[in-house]
Amino acid sequence: GSCCTVKIHEPNEEKIGEVWIKGPNVMLGYYEDEEETDKAITDGWFHSGDLGYIDEEGYLFLTGRCKNLIITGNGKNVYPEEIEVLISNLEYVEECMVYGYARKEEDPLDLSIGAKIVYKTDVMKDNYNASDLDAAENVVKIDIEKINEMMPSYKQINKLVVTDEPMVKTTTGKVKRFEEAKNL
Repeated sequence: GSCCTVKIHEPNEEKIGEVWIKGPNVMLGYYEDEEETDKAITDGWFHSGDLGYIDEEGYLFLTGRCKNLIITGNGKNVYPEEIEVLISNLEYVEECMVYGYARKEEDPLDLSIGAKIVYKTDVMKDNYNASDLDAAENVVKIDIEKINEMMPSYKQINKLVVTDEPMVKTTTGKVKRFEEAKNL
């Protein structure tokens, strides 16, 4: 077919790497922006910015975005999207963001996992009898502990920010991760 070829660039031991795509229907470059084009395309392979792997049957699975990947202090890869899905399943979560933070200022590469959770005040009040921030925080802490128990230590959430204030978002409603993380 006239479809495209997909390959995983520099896969790690879990076979996960950046998804590169080549084919007739793949973008040829950024209009009049050679520098961005060079960053995005190598020998006709388009760098998707998505991380993923291809299973034995040849199916492609996406695990997250390259720029969101957190590499922890012990060199483990953590895909924030994977943990965010678990947190989003909690009924009172309006939005959430998982990020890497440096445990010690003097060691900026020793990253641990943090989460910011924006809760729905009405659900907290009606279903958990939690009408202020402290009460809401306690509800969230218990649930995060349960999520942590299901995960290997390097994926566990060690820092928690709980708020009812919405996060900074783009015009399309995506959380601006880097702006958010700066303020944490």
